[in-house]
Amino acid sequence: MKIFFLSVASGTQKKTAEALNYPYILINFMTKANTPPKTARVLFVDSGGFPSSFLYNGYNKSDEEYLNFVLKHDATYFALRDYPCEVQIIKKHDTTPENQILRTVEHHIKLLDLSEDYGLEGRAVPVLQGWETDEYLYCLDLFREHGLIRDYMAIGSLCRRHAEKQIRKIILTVRQELPDWVKLHAFGTKISVLRNKAVWDAIYSVDSGAWDFDARWKRYTQRIRAKSTFEASLKCAKEYISKINRLHANFSKQIKLGVECK
Repeated sequence: MKIFFLSVASGTQKKTAEALNYPYILINFMTKANTPPKTARVLFVDSGGFPSSFLYNGYNKSDEEYLNFVLKHDATYFALRDYPCEVQIIKKHDTTPENQILRTVEHHIKLLDLSEDYGLEGRAVPVLQGWETDEYLYCLDLFREHGLIRDYMAIGSLCRRHAEKQIRKIILTVRQELPDWVKLHAFGTKISVLRNKAVWDAIYSVDSGAWDFDARWKRYTQRIRAKSTFEASLKCAKEYISKINRLHANFSKQIKLGVECK
């Protein structure tokens, strides 16, 4: 793995990223506090597929609004709009992973066509969807068929799982099926999954906002002493990044805080 993106989705998280002078930032288009911190030098914009799909069974903001947002913030990367396959979404809207995958492919093609009119310098990132491993492979086959294999791709519907073995299998299977020149981002991948060296070597980047949830919980349960939510968030962010750096060291990688490995 080369890059860890801090996921920033609140004013406190933004303040934390700026206090750390952290350069790798992921923001979610669908959150209210979606202005990137001033320290962002590499900015990844997530389309907000999960909240949009869960609440609206789609997107309540237009593709034009999304692309204008990407353009306004000069994003380095932006995710193509996808339709996640988490169980909560499937049950609520009485749909199937197969249907979500087909919608993802259709919207990817539509958004890529539209983005050509915007002169975007940021790179579009296709998002593989599924829940079971075979469903991701089905999505990958459709991506091949429709020319959606790019040099930077992502795997969605990973972060709301507790089955680490399944997450590892999905990542490693997708990595094996993709050409070597494709860099892979794994949305919301847990540190416990990254401790597997094969997974670590398989992906180029991950993102997480888990450090902020941990901060709020630890402060609430008095497991961490902090005068404010920001102070707790800052402590937990430093701890989380330190864990990532230790994994780099353990896997014989050279890294400094927030700096991409060479």
